[in-house]
Amino acid sequence: MPQQNLASTLFTLTQSYRLIVRDAINATELGLNALHVKCLHIIADTPHCTANDIVNKTQRDKAQIARLIKELLSLALIAKCADENDKRCFILSLTNSGQTLYKTLKQAESTVDTLLCKGLDQAQIDNFLMVANTMINNVNNQK
Repeated sequence: MPQQNLASTLFTLTQSYRLIVRDAINATELGLNALHVKCLHIIADTPHCTANDIVNKTQRDKAQIARLIKELLSLALIAKCADENDKRCFILSLTNSGQTLYKTLKQAESTVDTLLCKGLDQAQIDNFLMVANTMINNVNNQK
């Protein structure tokens, strides 16, 4: 029974987090989902980001990431340009609109983090992070 309770709790927490952040950035109006948001993070945080960087960091297949990049390009949230060292490879970057959305996203995530941690002391937050990261490592090592 504890596994069902754990699974239900994790699902509810992640769904709540995702919905609050989506609402804060008007993701539904833009047609963005959680993977779009994750890609924006990766592009913003990865110098000379390529599609392969996104594939590796999300562990999704190349075709899915290619479609996602195409969608972000059509929304003018990202741009691509040929790599100076390898013209077959494209470097992805946030456009001005993408940077504005990313700033809004970071603010929304910060607000949600504050809401989630309300009533918790730093030791409880640190313990949660340690337990959650251990669980993530357990799952990743299982593959």
